[in-house]
Amino acid sequence: MMQDTSGEIEVFAWPTSVRVTIAREPTPPEAGTETPIGREWAAQRERNPRLFNGAVLSVVSLDPPLGHIACRRETYQRLVVQPRVPTGVRMLAVTGVLLATDGLGVEHVLVGRRAPAVRIYGGQWEFGPSGGVSAPPVSVLQLSESDLAAHLADEVEEEIGLRVSGGTPVAVVRDRTACSDDVCLLLRLGSLETARASPANWEYTEVAWVPVRRVGDWIARAPGGVIGATRALAAHLGWA
Repeated sequence: MMQDTSGEIEVFAWPTSVRVTIAREPTPPEAGTETPIGREWAAQRERNPRLFNGAVLSVVSLDPPLGHIACRRETYQRLVVQPRVPTGVRMLAVTGVLLATDGLGVEHVLVGRRAPAVRIYGGQWEFGPSGGVSAPPVSVLQLSESDLAAHLADEVEEEIGLRVSGGTPVAVVRDRTACSDDVCLLLRLGSLETARASPANWEYTEVAWVPVRRVGDWIARAPGGVIGATRALAAHLGWA
């Protein structure tokens, strides 16, 4: 495990495949407007009407040697009201580490700049795309690595217009500020000529391919800054 000096980010090496189990407890009901959660949710919805209270998964525990992540069902509402209203939700998410090579064989990684209106870290850069994992139907009590890869593929197509599949887990990054645990999947897409990416919805304002050997320089100079989870993951991968 690697931890940054602020204590807000932890990186857990993931030497095996990923298996997610989900507790049988139902998703909590939506909080009413008279509650602290409901009032904070309403205030955030006023600032960003795109917010939608879907069902998400919250991480209960991690067991990297066994590749196991235990989760429970939660709501997006109870996630985003933090830290003003602590709820204990830590969202299970996926992050893509997308690699492609140029005509000289130089390996590049995709980075994206988060839009100002996203839940957290607006205007900063990250490896991606990334996104929270939606809770499956209540009859489903397990998710496989391929389920997480399929979810990431949907995020990639929705956010940057690329169709991808598969992915190899390289780490789980815990971001205490964002209240999330991100399963980081590495995907090799082949040539930069065919891996053309551009923002496809409101979540990114721009994307770029950065040579892997220059990731450290990019982190130091990126306008708007780079999120802590990406900085820590780059260090874990030996890129910075």
